[in-house]
Amino acid sequence: MPNAILTFITPAFVILLLLEVYYDWRKDSGYYRINDTIGSLATGVLSQSTQLVIFGLGIWALAGLNGLGLPLWSMDSYLAWAVGFIAYDFIYYWKHRYSHEVNFLWAGHVVHHQSEEYNLSTALRQPSTHILTWVFSIPLLLLGMPWQMVIACGAWNLVYQFWVHTRHLDKMPSWFEAIMVTPSHHRVHHAQNPEYIDKNHGGVFIIWDKWFNTYQQELAEQPPIYGVRRPLHSFNPFTANFQVWWQMSKDAWHAERWADKLRIWFMPTGWRPADVEQRYPINKYPLESFTKYDPQLPLWQQWYCVLQFVVAVLAAQILTANALELSAAELGFTWVLVSLPLLSVGSALNNGQLHWELLRLLLSWTCLLWLGGVLSSLLWWVALASMCTASSLLLWGQWPRPHRAEV
Repeated sequence: MPNAILTFITPAFVILLLLEVYYDWRKDSGYYRINDTIGSLATGVLSQSTQLVIFGLGIWALAGLNGLGLPLWSMDSYLAWAVGFIAYDFIYYWKHRYSHEVNFLWAGHVVHHQSEEYNLSTALRQPSTHILTWVFSIPLLLLGMPWQMVIACGAWNLVYQFWVHTRHLDKMPSWFEAIMVTPSHHRVHHAQNPEYIDKNHGGVFIIWDKWFNTYQQELAEQPPIYGVRRPLHSFNPFTANFQVWWQMSKDAWHAERWADKLRIWFMPTGWRPADVEQRYPINKYPLESFTKYDPQLPLWQQWYCVLQFVVAVLAAQILTANALELSAAELGFTWVLVSLPLLSVGSALNNGQLHWELLRLLLSWTCLLWLGGVLSSLLWWVALASMCTASSLLLWGQWPRPHRAEV
């Protein structure tokens, strides 16, 4: 059900994103950069393809818990759906808040906050390792809320959150700002200014933050500075997903006390053992000298990365729409077709080096020739067109050209 909702609404997301890109270009606002946008969208595509596998486990767990409580809601009741939607957002508030306050939950959630821009592409910047948060839905299941309703309400909750990731809308009417999460509220949530950190966790309703003392309005004298205090400095979705996990693993390894090795995962966000902090300090960049990570690449390389990302998105749509019908070989190849371009393009956007892209093309050609006899015709032609186009453009871009003579 959630996949159906999100698959249905995805074209609207794409259209709204393109409209904002066009509006941003016309206004010359500078809220979009090719590298940052591709980096954000790549994490979202990788998240969706990876969680197709995880989703089945979550369904099994949710279905197993469902029915332990009283059947308070009917799937045919509009009132039940309204109560369920509000109840889910209340649970989402706590899930989201703890994802900012507990180390191992933050390690998964941080991906959504790493972008140093704030636009509709940021809404689609989703993690692949934030996989245990479904346990926050257990209270709803124990109260008898059907697991299908829980998942559907979660999907619509995410749909609502898409539009608040924009800088092109100022404050909404005061009655709306008082009840609902708005772009102004959520800009605060994504900012790393000291006044704004860990504020406004609500997904749809801002009232939870006001009730539980985590509300902060956007201040005209304090423009939000987006990103995290330990910058990612990469557009590679693999690096984005494992940056904090890797740092915490190193801290656990270096900690002298076994108690610290274990509790580091459950301590407040940013906590490190004292001995590790002393021997391996992590310096945070002062906000006064904050500069965005923006390596400059030739225009042809930027558009090459855009093209390969588009191909990965097409492959992801095939995977999402046909996952149940694909054979094991097709499923594995499609996941490779989706994932490898995202990783190699992310690396190319960092420094212009294309050796990972060359390796990706070699692996993809090998898989294509090896599995040619078992792939469906649609998947075969998409893969073939992708490989031929990528190889041709890469050779064209790398081919030495004579310099024009000075006149």
